[in-house]
Amino acid sequence: MNAPPQLDSSFQQIIWEKSQNFLNCEFVFTAIDNFLHKHNRGYFTIIGAPGSGKSAILAKLITCNSNPNINIIYYNAQVPDKNTAEVFIQYICTQIASMGNIIVQAPFISLHLSLLLQQISEQLAPDQKLIIAIDALDAINALYQPLGTNLFYLPRYLPNGVYFILTRRPFKKEKSGLLIEAPSQVLDLSEYNLKNWDTELEFTQHWQKIQGEGLSDIAEKVLHVLAVASEGMSVEEIAKTINEDEYDVEEVLDSWFEFLQQQQTNKETRYSFYHPHFSQWLAGKR
Repeated sequence: MNAPPQLDSSFQQIIWEKSQNFLNCEFVFTAIDNFLHKHNRGYFTIIGAPGSGKSAILAKLITCNSNPNINIIYYNAQVPDKNTAEVFIQYICTQIASMGNIIVQAPFISLHLSLLLQQISEQLAPDQKLIIAIDALDAINALYQPLGTNLFYLPRYLPNGVYFILTRRPFKKEKSGLLIEAPSQVLDLSEYNLKNWDTELEFTQHWQKIQGEGLSDIAEKVLHVLAVASEGMSVEEIAKTINEDEYDVEEVLDSWFEFLQQQQTNKETRYSFYHPHFSQWLAGKR
């Protein structure tokens, strides 16, 4: 089996930039290594709020891989024009086919991915592994895929020696966009005290996503309350503060899920924005 072909130039730039911001996250690499040794295939997912270092961790994993028995194919869904399943399938299938000297007629379709993974699996020696690392799974535009299909058409089943390492922002379990029947593990970075790497530019991008096509009156009120709150607030507390229905407040919070921290206290959930710096930034916008 050959090494992966040349990376897309835009991916090369991201890996270089993000690896410069790497922080001490050896616990992540230890967890990944343990997963690879424990399972002969599977999905390993790193979940973290914006700015928590997910991209830097994945970039460092790529640049520091010195194990000749581990080949890694990298993909980043945040790059412009790279967030659709069609583009992903063409790129990944081309990379896999090249590695295994497999002749498959392009353009590729979703079925080719599973077939190619099976073929490359059969070429792997017992100690060899293929890892497909996908950064920012949450950035995928799923509107171009049929309802009920896995994000990026990721395989439900995996052959031996094949792994996916994913990064994504927090999400509700029922909205994972993935149905898989393979060994899996989730590592949640919110359980660790990590530095936030977001800049003014990232804050602005988050703000644009929160606004969407415009904030409702209730959303405006919720935003103001959370931005200036000194600690997390429950749905009931927010609703009482702004004199609105709890159901409507909860609906707003659900739409901002990826930007919120949740803390369980006395059987109730308390919400705050993912980082105090972002709260302060938002407070300055109000």
